[in-house]
Amino acid sequence: MNRQLKIDNLLLGILIIFALILRVGISLKFPNIFWADEIFQTQEPAHRLVFGNGIVTWEFRDGIRSWVLPGILAGIIRLTAWLGEGSYGYLLGINIFLSLLSLSNILVAYLWGKKIGGIITAFICAGICTIWFELVYFSPKAFTEVIATHLFLPGVYLGIFRNHLQLRKRLFLAGCFLGIALALRIHFLPLIGFVVIYICRKDWRQKWLSMIAGMIVPILIFGTVDAFTWSYPFQSFWLNIWVNVVEGKSKLYGVSPWYEYFIFLLKSWSWFSIPILILAIIGLRRSPILGWLVLVIILSHSLLAHKEYRFIYPALPMLMILAGLGTGELVLSLSRRWNSIPKLLITILLCLLVWTSTSVALLSRFNIYNPLTFSTFGTNLEDTHLYGATNNLLALQSLSKENSICGLGLWGIHWALSGGYTYLHQNVPIYPVEEAADFAELKAGFNYIIGNRSIPFPYQNYTLQKCWQGTCIYKRPGTCSPVIERDINSVLKKSGN
Repeated sequence: MNRQLKIDNLLLGILIIFALILRVGISLKFPNIFWADEIFQTQEPAHRLVFGNGIVTWEFRDGIRSWVLPGILAGIIRLTAWLGEGSYGYLLGINIFLSLLSLSNILVAYLWGKKIGGIITAFICAGICTIWFELVYFSPKAFTEVIATHLFLPGVYLGIFRNHLQLRKRLFLAGCFLGIALALRIHFLPLIGFVVIYICRKDWRQKWLSMIAGMIVPILIFGTVDAFTWSYPFQSFWLNIWVNVVEGKSKLYGVSPWYEYFIFLLKSWSWFSIPILILAIIGLRRSPILGWLVLVIILSHSLLAHKEYRFIYPALPMLMILAGLGTGELVLSLSRRWNSIPKLLITILLCLLVWTSTSVALLSRFNIYNPLTFSTFGTNLEDTHLYGATNNLLALQSLSKENSICGLGLWGIHWALSGGYTYLHQNVPIYPVEEAADFAELKAGFNYIIGNRSIPFPYQNYTLQKCWQGTCIYKRPGTCSPVIERDINSVLKKSGN
């Protein structure tokens, strides 16, 4: 028994290490932007905390974002900046930190599968969560909903399943995880409320008090941080709801119909949606709570006008666990007909191979902003989210090691797709140059330009330095003179962005 346990732990350890390498490796090989919030709501304010410079968006001018997550990332930046020159070191550190947090998906998948179907189901569930392309892609991204999910799932598992911990301690710990998830992403309130009711039900003394006490602790910490960093406790909670829900400012960034998330899933999974859904339904019989949670997260966000695929990220690992439970049940039903361990191992490996092949195929076409198609493979990897704004990020990151820069112009590149000071890491002004006429007014402010179009003819004193698939760096000789109220932060403040 002990020997079997050691082997299981060894295999799980290998799986987790492989998952970490896969996530960090993909994020380093394909730096990209899925949505600007992953930089400007988390990493950019963290950079400003550590180094004093950063692009300030309206959310941090109006005080609707908590400083807790940027503060944690600031600590990671400070601790890991030595890993490389310029922005390379701390970006690697952030990727590793966020990827480590994401491993909770795999651990929960393993433990959940083991509770429901035994060790075979456990490794199938964990294996699917290890290689599934969306989990690999989103794991190193500094989105609040992604990080919150990686804490939410352990909270759900601890709340539902018994372990060696005494009941009240276990539920208190579950409450702490759920409380952090809620504080990071207030939109999880219906989801977490459903979980707490499901776990506690009518048992006030034994369960409710322990879970609520656990949730209160992190929420109070977030509220206290707001009191010191903004005007009053919990300001970021209330203002976020008021500005985005009551005033409807989030609608400025797009309005979608109620069924948009189902379209997103079809776009992402193509015709593979059918077998995945069938396997998830099979798994649903063994663990219906996961199905209810998926439904709650999708429906609660469907009520909001502004929709982004990342908002329902919590549904993705839960759907993969359900599909893993269904896959495990099919494998176990086949194994009962065999007395051959080699046949069973071959079947498990074939299952994981099919899942891996499916994941790779869907990754090759992963772009939820493209029209809905039901192809199996993509024809152009550069048209996927793997290459979203990659050229801009590589260009800015290369300048993070350039000592001669005294100002930077963004020519034809939107600031939200630039990477900001998180990638530039130079204490110099950034100027958005939108029209050719802007060169005459702003040319004194910068000696480097990053652009995706040719430099206007009157300004041919700029020399081409390097290009990344159409995004190029240009340099002119001489120094810079600041152009008052035309830098990016002044422009954003005037426009209200």
